[in-house]
Amino acid sequence: MFTNAFLTAYTASYLVLGISALFWSIFVFLSPPRDAVKRTFSWYSFVVCWWAFFSVLMINSPNELWGTFWDRICLIGVVFIPSTFIHFVLVFLGTDKKYKLFVYGNYLVSFLFLAANFTPYFVATTSPKFGLNFYTDPGLLYFPFIIYFFVISFIGILSFYLGYIKSSGNRRRQLFNLFWSSLIGHSLGGFNYNLSFGFGPPFLAIIGNCAIILYIAVYAYTITKHRLMDVSVVISRTVAEVLTFLFYASIYLFFVWIYVNSGDRSIDIFFLGGSIAYGLLVGHYYLKTRLFLQTTSDKLFLHGKYDYYKELSEASAKVGEKLSLASILSILYKTFYKVVEISNSRVFLPENFTQPEKASRRYVVYDRKTFQPQLEGEEIKFDDPLVSKLISSREPILFPQDSNRELIIPCLLEDRLIAILVLGRKLSEDHYTDEDIGLLEVLANQVAMALDHTRSYEKIKSDLEVAEIQLARSERLASLGTLTAGVTHEIRNPLTVIRSETERLANEERDLNYLKEYRELLLKHIDRIAGIVQRMLSMAKEKPRQEKEVDINEVIDLSLQLLTLGQIKIIKRFNKVPHIKGDPEEMEEVFVNLIHNSIHAMPENGTLTIKTYLEGGRTVAEVSDTGKGIPPENTEKIFDPFFSTRHEGVGLGLSIVYRIVREHGGDIKVTSEVGKGTTFKVIF
Repeated sequence: MFTNAFLTAYTASYLVLGISALFWSIFVFLSPPRDAVKRTFSWYSFVVCWWAFFSVLMINSPNELWGTFWDRICLIGVVFIPSTFIHFVLVFLGTDKKYKLFVYGNYLVSFLFLAANFTPYFVATTSPKFGLNFYTDPGLLYFPFIIYFFVISFIGILSFYLGYIKSSGNRRRQLFNLFWSSLIGHSLGGFNYNLSFGFGPPFLAIIGNCAIILYIAVYAYTITKHRLMDVSVVISRTVAEVLTFLFYASIYLFFVWIYVNSGDRSIDIFFLGGSIAYGLLVGHYYLKTRLFLQTTSDKLFLHGKYDYYKELSEASAKVGEKLSLASILSILYKTFYKVVEISNSRVFLPENFTQPEKASRRYVVYDRKTFQPQLEGEEIKFDDPLVSKLISSREPILFPQDSNRELIIPCLLEDRLIAILVLGRKLSEDHYTDEDIGLLEVLANQVAMALDHTRSYEKIKSDLEVAEIQLARSERLASLGTLTAGVTHEIRNPLTVIRSETERLANEERDLNYLKEYRELLLKHIDRIAGIVQRMLSMAKEKPRQEKEVDINEVIDLSLQLLTLGQIKIIKRFNKVPHIKGDPEEMEEVFVNLIHNSIHAMPENGTLTIKTYLEGGRTVAEVSDTGKGIPPENTEKIFDPFFSTRHEGVGLGLSIVYRIVREHGGDIKVTSEVGKGTTFKVIF
C-alpha cells in the first residue's frame, strides 16, 4: 500500500515539476524584453523540464530494458543542469563575459558526461527501488558527476550571496530571492540522488521536487518582475491575508454553530441562502478589510521600510516651491516611481500649456525625460466624458480592473482642470488604499496651483528672453559709437603715413628700390586698415551661425597650423571630451586669437600649454603661456573693444573672443601673474 502511494506521489511530483518548468521556460522566454538573462533561464528551466518528464517514463517503465533506455534519455537533461545553472548565474550577475572560459568549460564537461551517459560507466542499469518500478543504478562516473553537480551549485549559490551583500535596493531583493531559493532548491532537490544509492527515506525525494517547483517559480518571478516588494511588505501582506480570512471564517463558523445548536441540524434553503448572502458580503468587503489591516500594520511596524506617507507629503511641499515646468514634472515622475512605486504614471497637460496664446483642444502626456508634450501619443480630448466627470465630481476615479489606468486624479483650481494624473497599477500589484488616494489628492491640489503659477512664469520668462535679445541688439548698435571712435583713431595713424610718403614721392627722382620699399610700406598700412575694418564689421554685424557638432581638439589643432610659432615650445594635453554645438569657423577664430595673444606675450621664447578636459560635466579648453603676464589693473579691461597693451595692436581680438564664447553659451575666465604668464580658460 505504501509503495503504490509513494509511486503515485513521486510520479505526480515529477509531472507537476515538468509542467511548471516548461510553463516558466516558455513564459519567461516570451516576456519582453528578451534579454540574455531570460534566454539562459529558459534554457536552464527547459533542461529541468526534460529531466522531470522523462523521469516519469523511467520510474514507470515495464521492464529493465525500457527503464535503462528512459533513464539515459532523462539524464541528457540532468548533465546540462550544472552548466546551464552557472551560465544563468554569471549572466544575471553580468560577469559572463569576464568568465566566459569558465562558462565554455562547464558546457564541455556537460558534453563529456553526455557522451559517458550512453555507456555503462555512467548508468550501469536500472532496478526497482523504494516502490518505484525502475531507478538508476550508478556507474563509475555517476558519483564524480554528483560531486561536480554540488560543487557548481555551491559556486552559483555563493556568487548570488556575494552579489547580495554588495548590492542595494531592488537589486538586493532580487539577489536575496535567487540566493535563498537556490539554496533550498539545490539542497532539497539533491535528495533525488539518494535513491540511486539505495538511501532513504524515499519521501525526501518528493519534498525535493516540491522545493524545485518553488525554486523555479521564484526565479521566474524575480526575473520578470520589474521591481520586487520588500520581504517585510510580503510578510505584512501575508499576515493581513491570514487575519482577514480568520476574521470572516470565525464569524461564519460562529453563526453555523448557533444554527446547528438551535435544534434544526438540516441544511435547508435558509441555511444555503444565508451562506450565499454571507459569501457576497465577504466578497464585497474582503479586500477593504485586508487593505485596512495591512495599512495599519505597516504604520505600526514598518516605519522605516514602507512609510511613504511622509515622503508623499514632502513631495507636495517640493512641488509648491518650484516654478519651472520641468522641475515640477521631474518631482512628480520621481515620486510616482520611487515612492509610490507605480508601474506606469503619466501627467496629462493641455497640448499648448507652455504657449497659452495658442488654443488647446486636448490633454497630452508630457514626457518624463524631455518634459515635452507627446503630440502623437495618448490623449484625452477636452470633450471626453472623463473630463466632465472629473470636473463635476472633483474626486479621483478608480478603475481596479485596468492596470494601465487604475487611478485617475484631477488637478483642479476652482473649476479649471489644470492637469490630469493617470496612474497605472503599483509594481507590488497592491490596490490603492484610501490613504494613498487621500495623500495623492493633496499632491494633486498642490500640483494644480504650482502649474498655474508656472504658466505665468513661463510667459514672463519667454518675454524676458525676447527683451534680452532686443537689448543685446541695442547694445550692439550702441557700441557702434565706441567702434567708430576707436576705428577713427586707429586708421588715422596708417593714413598719416601713407599721406606723408605720397607727398614726398614727387619731390625728387626715385630709383626702383625706393619704389619697391614705398609699395611695401603702402601695402602694409593698407592691409592694416583693411584688417581694422574687417574686425570692426565682424564684431558689429550679426551673421547667421552655421551650427554643427564641433570637436574642440580638432579646432585647436587647425588653429595652430595657421600661426607661426617660432622658438615657442608647444605642450598639448588633450583629453577625450564631448563635442559641442557651435560654428566651427567662429570656434577657430576664438583659438587663433587666444594663441596669437600668447605668442605675442612671449616675443623671444617660452612655453605654450593647451589643455582640454571635462569639469563638472562641461567641456573646458585652457590656453596658457609663460609670457610677461597682465597687470591686475588691466585684467578687467582686456575684453573691452580697442583695449590693447601692444603698440601695434588694434584691441579687438579678445572682445571678439568674448562675444563668440558668450553667444555659444560658454564662459571665459583669465588668470594672470606679471612675469609668470597668463591662462585663458574657455568653458562650454
